[in-house]
Amino acid sequence: MQGRVGKNSGKRSPGTGEAPSHGTGTLFVGDGYIDLDGWIGENAAHSHLAFQLSIGLDGPIELIGDETRLVADAILIAPNTRHWIGPVGRRVRSIYVEPQLSWARIFAGRLDGRRMISGATELIALADRPNAADDSRATRLRALIENAPAEQGPREWARAWNLSPSRFRALCVELLGAPPIRLRQWARLKTAARALMDGAGPAEAAATAGYADQAHFTRQLRRWFGVSPARGLASFRIRAAR
Repeated sequence: MQGRVGKNSGKRSPGTGEAPSHGTGTLFVGDGYIDLDGWIGENAAHSHLAFQLSIGLDGPIELIGDETRLVADAILIAPNTRHWIGPVGRRVRSIYVEPQLSWARIFAGRLDGRRMISGATELIALADRPNAADDSRATRLRALIENAPAEQGPREWARAWNLSPSRFRALCVELLGAPPIRLRQWARLKTAARALMDGAGPAEAAATAGYADQAHFTRQLRRWFGVSPARGLASFRIRAAR
């Protein structure tokens, strides 16, 4: 099994003579999803709580999981699936969808219990968000965690829903695919991305999002996306829903 994507040849980004070693492009942070359009940079093994749909825009992409390797025009990945993406220099659109969205239920139905699947036309069509209603309980649960004061934690959140901490944790996993602490980490990552969009540096963005320090922010980003803030976000044009 290969350990890292990043040495494949792949097409070059416009205006350069070689494939970029870091991701570049546009990243949009929406309400419950992230939409990235750019060129693949070097990345380490990572996993995150969102469904991921990646579409190669100038050729096939490669996804390597712990037990699976897929090469295709489009690949759909289940949450919490450890993987690498390549080849470096390939232009890709990747959509990261949180479990409370109706979009995610469509993705889950297509995966049907599998960790990742490949395809072309039928998966590319999933890139357009449906008009169906999102899960209202999951949306309210996510809003509670994302908007909670930094000094609050799972016990206070559980109390707000009149649940025991253990039942609240189970509800988070059921509706949002992760325990409450991981959901707060995901929310902080989105807050940091918005701060970077507004011109903050990595240290200021980390503080704005509630990280203990920039190193904590760096570890979280590397764990979930396989990159550091400097290599993973600095070259992206970041936009966000307000």
